[in-house]
Amino acid sequence: MLATTSRRREQKQATRAHLFDVAMRLFDLKGYDAVNIDDIVRASKVARGTFYFHFPGKEDILYEAVRRGELEIVAQMAAVPEGAPLRDVLAATCDGFAAIWGERRELLVQAGMVGLRRTISTERARAEEPLRLELAPRVERALAQGELGSVLPAQMLADVFLLNVFAALMAWAPVGEPSLGVVMPGVIDLFLRGAEGFRMPIRSVKKKRKTRASAKR
Repeated sequence: MLATTSRRREQKQATRAHLFDVAMRLFDLKGYDAVNIDDIVRASKVARGTFYFHFPGKEDILYEAVRRGELEIVAQMAAVPEGAPLRDVLAATCDGFAAIWGERRELLVQAGMVGLRRTISTERARAEEPLRLELAPRVERALAQGELGSVLPAQMLADVFLLNVFAALMAWAPVGEPSLGVVMPGVIDLFLRGAEGFRMPIRSVKKKRKTRASAKR
């Protein structure tokens, strides 16, 4: 009985993996918008009902690709030693994005929009987002050690960085230029310089602005 249940579970997992692999190949070959569920069913040689048993729709396959990619990126981030500079963690994050999506530029915009839509649709999805969970403690440590001087909380800074990466990838995807080897380090520098720019307390910044305004008069 247990052996039969185990075999069925394995068969279900294998069918789901097969559907996913076939769909992703079709997306890469024809483009996401040009592929429909009938195409995936025919290429997979399964019944239409089998597809819907595993995936509610085409978008769910792409979202699974996003989630799989996030777990790979998190593994690269986690491999960075605990005491390493924050820049190393940010570089591992960007390297992960480049490795996964650098050769899938045509899919990147759709994948990015699906991932963003799903993440912001529910508070739970946002709270459980693996990249946020991995990055925020690293930022917290950087703040505690004086590596960053921002007045913003760690989770907000982590979100700002991930949104910067997302925005840069969305801007890069339609043209593919400059190379990600240029884009990703640029995003890291932009974030770190911006975070350091907040080192001065907000009240001091306002005071300085008032002093400048008085001097102009």
